[in-house]
Amino acid sequence: MEHYASLTAWILGSLGGAGFIVVALSSWLGRVWATRLMDNQRHSHQQELEELRSNLRAKNNEQLVSIRKDYEIFKETHLREHNDKLLIYRACLDIVASLLAKIELTALGKRAGLTAEEQEAFETERLRLYAYLAMLAPQEVMDANDNLIDMLLALIYDGKGTTWESIREAALKLTNSMRADIGINKKAVSYNGVR
Repeated sequence: MEHYASLTAWILGSLGGAGFIVVALSSWLGRVWATRLMDNQRHSHQQELEELRSNLRAKNNEQLVSIRKDYEIFKETHLREHNDKLLIYRACLDIVASLLAKIELTALGKRAGLTAEEQEAFETERLRLYAYLAMLAPQEVMDANDNLIDMLLALIYDGKGTTWESIREAALKLTNSMRADIGINKKAVSYNGVR
């Protein structure tokens, strides 16, 4: 190692001031080249970075468009289903009201039973009610409907006694399960009258 150091010192000494100039120039030239290389590298890196940013923006925009489209489809489908449920539940409650109007006097013991024509109408309406509900209603609504209809069938065909209050409570459970399904109000409604 000493040999190399002395050889370098001898070469620089023999070159004298010219050696110093050569070393200074080579040092300066090295810095210039290094700076140019760094600038080229930095420029290349910035171009790649900008290209990556551009690609990312494009992909983000594509994904946002896709998500917005999917959201709009979901929203449209959900709103249509919600509106369909509202229409079906309203039609079902009309049928329930019609059924209960015919059954009330029987349940109260003021009437012996339904005529053959009324029984046929009852059957048609209860089957229509079930078909409407089966299209969109969840199992909780179907169970509440089954409970009410079973109670009415037992009263009409089996002669089993029941109270009007029990029928009204079953009808309210059906109504409340429909309300909960469509999200109108989470609180259940109840009959607070005296009759």
